[in-house]
Amino acid sequence: MSGKLIKYEFKQMKSALLLTAIVFAIITGIVFCTGILPMLVFGIDESEGGILSIFLASISVLLYEVILIVTGIGINIYIGIRFYKTMYSGIGYFTNTLPLKKHEIILSKIIPAAIAQTIVTLMILVSGGIIFGGFIFATDGFEDVMLYIARFKGGILGNFTMLNGMGIVLVIVFAGLFTIIQTVSNTLLLFLAVSIGQLFNSYKILMSVIIFIVMNVVLNTVDGIINMVTGALVHGIFMHSPGVYSIITMILIGTKDIIIAVIAYAISYRILRDKLNLE
Repeated sequence: MSGKLIKYEFKQMKSALLLTAIVFAIITGIVFCTGILPMLVFGIDESEGGILSIFLASISVLLYEVILIVTGIGINIYIGIRFYKTMYSGIGYFTNTLPLKKHEIILSKIIPAAIAQTIVTLMILVSGGIIFGGFIFATDGFEDVMLYIARFKGGILGNFTMLNGMGIVLVIVFAGLFTIIQTVSNTLLLFLAVSIGQLFNSYKILMSVIIFIVMNVVLNTVDGIINMVTGALVHGIFMHSPGVYSIITMILIGTKDIIIAVIAYAISYRILRDKLNLE
């Protein structure tokens, strides 16, 4: 039954993900045409055409950054509203009367939400890679694009030479695990905010939004403290192997995210089990 619920969640999210993909394709095309194409046509010299192309490129990058921020906020809003509707609204009545344990119901919400966020993140990376590569190609040519790729690959491998030459493997493994942990933690934090918001007598959605913002500010501050402390205590030791320093930082932040995820899950489960008050 839980498998069917997960499939149903994916089916409901499919249209939103498709719309997001279409929007990113359009935005990437617009930025390419307004920011990169003029640089290829007019150049980036001090002529009127060159100045115009630089101006258009700057505006395009600024708008693109705004769109990325809006997209990140939008996916959180979408997942939060969907969790609220399917768990705490009238539809939630039917969800919670399914012959499933609360753990199974919550899990059937976490998996699709985390995968949806991962898909959107991949869209952002692909779009950003196309635009970044286009700007390098427009300003420095194809050879410099390949040079940047070679330097990036060499930097990764070089940072982990002391770890038996497993640099690229370690980066993929640690980055993948770190991304999964952060995505799941963010999803559970969002569910926690929605769940706590239902404990208020009025303005439940507004309170959920405020709680989510406050928790993110606090946790981002904690991440900053971890980075600062790690930099002060560890960076000097691994000055010639910054990759090791990065892994230590990821392990500490990842551990914090796991703890937050467990706490968020436990509180959300308790609210759903004992304090559920469906509208």
